[in-house]
Amino acid sequence: MDCPKCGEDISESYEDDDPSVGITGGWYCEACDYSIAEWEVDREPMPDDVPISFLGSRESKGTPLPELGTQPGQPGWEEFCRIARSWGYD
Repeated sequence: MDCPKCGEDISESYEDDDPSVGITGGWYCEACDYSIAEWEVDREPMPDDVPISFLGSRESKGTPLPELGTQPGQPGWEEFCRIARSWGYD
């Protein structure tokens, strides 16, 4: 970790969070009296990281809500019941 202000190596200055005294974990540069909180630094990806995306593909998954009926006799009622049974409801 290098100080974003002066570029000095501050890797050894890292301290963990200490909520009992209100300290947020991070690094401290003595050369320019500058502290950097852990949440302010972009995390470097590690070799074992698994990418997670909530955007995913645009393909449809499941039954669209407009195609479900919530009352007997409505279009989509049988599909609603089928899904409910799959979740363990009668």
